[in-house]
Amino acid sequence: MPQESPRLRFPGKDCDLGTYSDFSIGDFTLETSGNFNTTTHHAIYLPKDSRIVERDYGFGVQQVEVFSATLGSILQRLEFLGATLPAIAERFANPYVTYDEPHDVTFEEALALVRQTDLTAIPPHDSARDQMALLPAAYQERLQGPPYHREFRGPAWDLTTLLERLQPYDILRLLAERPENHDLMVTWDFMAVVEAGYFERKDFSVGSPGTGYLLVTEGTSDTDIIRHAFSILRPGIADFLSYADMEKNYPFGGHGNLVNFMKGLSSIGRSGSVLAIFDNDAAGVGALQTLKKYKDVNAIKLPDLEEFRHFPAIGPGGEQVADINGRAAAIECYLELPQDCRIRWTNYDPKIGEYQGSIDQKDANKSAQRDRFLRLAAGDPYRFDKIEKVLDAVIEACLKGPRG
Repeated sequence: MPQESPRLRFPGKDCDLGTYSDFSIGDFTLETSGNFNTTTHHAIYLPKDSRIVERDYGFGVQQVEVFSATLGSILQRLEFLGATLPAIAERFANPYVTYDEPHDVTFEEALALVRQTDLTAIPPHDSARDQMALLPAAYQERLQGPPYHREFRGPAWDLTTLLERLQPYDILRLLAERPENHDLMVTWDFMAVVEAGYFERKDFSVGSPGTGYLLVTEGTSDTDIIRHAFSILRPGIADFLSYADMEKNYPFGGHGNLVNFMKGLSSIGRSGSVLAIFDNDAAGVGALQTLKKYKDVNAIKLPDLEEFRHFPAIGPGGEQVADINGRAAAIECYLELPQDCRIRWTNYDPKIGEYQGSIDQKDANKSAQRDRFLRLAAGDPYRFDKIEKVLDAVIEACLKGPRG
C-alpha cells in the first residue's frame, strides 16, 4: 500500500499539466515526458517506494501517488541497470549525434564539478527572471551554447547542459558521487498521464523488468544460502538476481558439471548474463583456470577471507593450522561454525598442486547449520559478516562481467 506523506507538496504548473510525467531528484529535473510517449522508470523502484503526496495546482490540493526513494537507496539498482562509472565515461565521450556542437568539458572535469555542486541551492522556477546557475563562472561561459538557447534557461541550466549527453540513470549515478546527494529524493510523478487516460495504473508496476543475472552454483545448498542471504541482507537488489531452481535433478551438481554448462553457454553465445559461483576450494580454483580462456564467461569462486588463513585442519600429517583459502572453503564456511569445527584433508589435485578438503562434520550437522541460516531474518542475532563478503563478491562480478 502507498505510504502517506501528506506534507510533501509539488509546486503547481501552468496550462495542461494533466498529460505530463516528471522525473527528478530534489528540485533538479531529470526528465519530463507525456502522453503516450511517457518514459517509465519502474525498474529503479520497489513497491515500498510508493508514496501519497499532495500536489497543489493553485485551485486546490490533490492527493496523488508517486514513486520516491533516496538516491542512496537506489544506487545499486542504477548500477544493475548499466549505470556504472566506466560505462558512463564511455557514453559521455561518445554522445548521441545532435545538431549542436557538444561542449568540450571532459568526463573527468564533469565528475569533479558534480562532486562540488550543491543541488539544494536550486531555487524555485521563475519564468520572469534569469535562472540561477550552479557551476563556476568559467564553466558557465563554456556551457552557454548557441544564442538561441539562452532565453530558455531553466534552474541549474549549466548543470543540465553539462550532463545533457547522458540519460537520466547515468546522471543519477554521477550525482551519487557527491555523498550529500544520497539523502535527496528521486521522484517519479506519473499519475497525471494515468488520470488523463494515456496509461492504466497497472502499467506502472515496479521492480526489475527481467534484467539482471542468473546465478548458478555447484549445488542446491549453495543456491539456497546465497538466495536467502540476498533476500534478507540486500533486499534492494534481490529482484535483479535469479537462480536455477530445481528441487530434483539439479543440473549443475559439482564443479565439473558447472564448468561444462558454462562452456556450453559460451558455445552458443548465451553466457553474458550468467554468473557461475564455485566453492573456494581446490576444485573451484581449477574450474576457474579451465574457464579463463572463455572470455565471455563470468565466473568466480567464493572470496578469500583473512580468518581462513589460520584454520584448524586434520589430515595424514595429523592436526595443524592451515590456510584453507583456495583449498577447502565451501559455502558452509561462510556461515556460523561450531567452536570445534575443522577441515579434513582428502584428495590431492595434481592440476593445481593442492589438497582438497571439506568441513569435518556429519551431513546431518551441515544440514542443520544450513537450515538454521535459512530461517533467519536480517535483524536476528547472527554473524553475517562472512556471508556479506560473498554477496559483495557476487555483486562486483555482476557489475563488472560481460553482459549478453
